[in-house]
Amino acid sequence: MATVRLRPIATSDAELCFHWVTDPDVARHLGLTQPPRTIRDEQAWISSVLADPDHLRMFVIEDESARPIGTSTLRGIEPEEGFAFFGILIGEKALWDHGYGTAATLATLAFAFQHLGLREVRLSCYSQNQRALRCYEKAGFQRVTQHWSWVPEGGADLRMSITRERWEEMQQSSAS
Repeated sequence: MATVRLRPIATSDAELCFHWVTDPDVARHLGLTQPPRTIRDEQAWISSVLADPDHLRMFVIEDESARPIGTSTLRGIEPEEGFAFFGILIGEKALWDHGYGTAATLATLAFAFQHLGLREVRLSCYSQNQRALRCYEKAGFQRVTQHWSWVPEGGADLRMSITRERWEEMQQSSAS
């Protein structure tokens, strides 16, 4: 499997993130209602993320050579309820289907369960995004519900989740 490192996002990442989220191939499954129009918009959004670490954590995913390749996010963090919502973007398309998404998902889950003490991580994904669904299932997410509504290219909005107990079981079985 690919190896990644997560580091906190910084406003200096805005230009690279802007490049990724404005690429139609990358953005088509993100569900952005208002994509940034300028790098300054992206900087402002990153600043808002950094201002609210209790409810939102965003990381830059780096590959083995410390090159930024995407982002992962825990948002809507509810410490009292014990859950957060997960999102990921691999912006470097040449690295799609090489295991970086799964590695970054697992690293983000480790942070959620070990450092934040969450009990569950949830996500939503378009049903036609088969690459993402494979990644999430490899990381241990299970389908919870399917919501039929308008989504790009048709299909459904799938809801998935993973509990800390399931994640721990997967960690134990992969270690043996």
